[in-house]
Amino acid sequence: VATLGKAQETADVAYFEMVRVKPGDNEKFEDTLKHHWIWHQKQGETWSYLVWIVDTGKNEGAYEIVSFGHTWKEVDESNALVAGTPPPEEDPEPYHQTMQESYYKYRPELSIDSHAKQPLAIASVTQILLKPETVQDFEIALQRIKQFLSNTGDAPAFSARWYELVTGGDRPQFLLIEEHRDWASFHGSTELDALRNLNRASELPQEIVKSFWQAMRSIYSETWHYRSDLSRFVSGK
Repeated sequence: VATLGKAQETADVAYFEMVRVKPGDNEKFEDTLKHHWIWHQKQGETWSYLVWIVDTGKNEGAYEIVSFGHTWKEVDESNALVAGTPPPEEDPEPYHQTMQESYYKYRPELSIDSHAKQPLAIASVTQILLKPETVQDFEIALQRIKQFLSNTGDAPAFSARWYELVTGGDRPQFLLIEEHRDWASFHGSTELDALRNLNRASELPQEIVKSFWQAMRSIYSETWHYRSDLSRFVSGK
């Protein structure tokens, strides 16, 4: 991560931590996590950490702890500030069954909306693994599709933010996060569902459609719900 920091210093780094809690320890984990954010504050660390719980998919029940909008320099600074071991009452790690950290880069030119100040209640999250030789084709096709939707007035009204994996998982990988106010407004429909419907209607040039879908190795989707009571929200951070 420190090496990658030299290449880019814009505030587009997103930190993701997926935690599976040991069976029966969810209440202890959640209580300790709240105290853990107080420990972060005492160390002088000022990041916001937003917490979701996975509702559907292979990671059902896992906690997703995410922090958006950082530079690589800030990543290094944060890691240094919280490098120590918290006291037991502020350390959620003993309740971890597994934990995985990943860093993503926000891709505004592929996204519909910027980072929300406060997360909405429901998030649809889609992980897309690409064939290594097709990344450029995928990005160009996605940009052209969004331009087409914008010109026709069919762009989705909800937030749809794209992230590219930098480290912490299989690459090349993109993550699509779409937020909704509640389950009623979700309807199980994602940006990719909208693109599929357009494809069936042959409203897009077929070479764009083919480049977009054929670039993919796999697609995996799940839904998350936001836990404001477990999150640490620092204004402007």
